[in-house]
Amino acid sequence: MERDNTFLILTFDSTHHAMRAESVLKDNDLSIKTIPTPRDITLSCGLAIRVNIADKDRIIKMYEDEILDFKNLYEITILNNERVLKKII
Repeated sequence: MERDNTFLILTFDSTHHAMRAESVLKDNDLSIKTIPTPRDITLSCGLAIRVNIADKDRIIKMYEDEILDFKNLYEITILNNERVLKKII
């Protein structure tokens, strides 16, 4: 699988949680993009955050250390114009 076509999506229970996570991620110098939550992932909150796959270990560590709070973490790979979802947390 090509790593260029792989990224992470963080989902949240509320817009408030998404906005707080956005702030925490930016404060930790992570490159992020706030996006509408893909419908095939969840309907809990309308906002999700896309993060580079290279930051996966860092995101998981921040979650485990309770620095970052999110509902789910997904690894998404675009392969042959199909989205392959893998739930990490």
